Amino acid sequence: MKKADRNKTGIVFNVQKFSVNDGPGIRTVVFFKGCPLRCRWCSNPESQLPKIQILHDSKKCIHCLHCIQICPAKAITATEKTLHINSTLCTGCKTCAMQCPAKALETAGEVKSVNEIINTVIQDRVFYEESGGGITLSGGEFLTQPDFAEELLLAAKEENLHTCCETTGFARVEIFDRIIPYIDYVLFDMKH
Repeated sequence: MKKADRNKTGIVFNVQKFSVNDGPGIRTVVFFKGCPLRCRWCSNPESQLPKIQILHDSKKCIHCLHCIQICPAKAITATEKTLHINSTLCTGCKTCAMQCPAKALETAGEVKSVNEIINTVIQDRVFYEESGGGITLSGGEFLTQPDFAEELLLAAKEENLHTCCETTGFARVEIFDRIIPYIDYVLFDMKH
């Protein structure tokens, strides 16, 4: 087996420890950004875009419009009642979220290296060993970032971790065939 590139980066929106519903045993779930599907019932709609995005909480917003003034990409517009963030224009620089006086803007997604994630995951190795758990790749759809997923799975195998994925399988056959040898347990989400 080839050695993992632990400097490889990807975009994730959450790393959830102590999960018991995403594969056998106690697990750490890595939620990837990006999904080619747009299911109406999606339980993680913030995962759909394959990049860092800004989310607006209208309940917190004081409608000061400071974000519009400071956005370097001019990606934010306002109506009488709400803000609109154009995800095509937004670069994910986080300037608006960092400077929002009401904390009404937050980011979904961040760039993480394989090494950063693996270091978080192995903190709970004792729980995996006792429960038969490990790491689960989820999303979004983790297969939208196949290079990052492969390196993360290789690193998990180097650490002797049980690997699992939650997938729709919505990817080219070559990608699925390349990734599946590193996965011990597959949770397949059938869309109909």
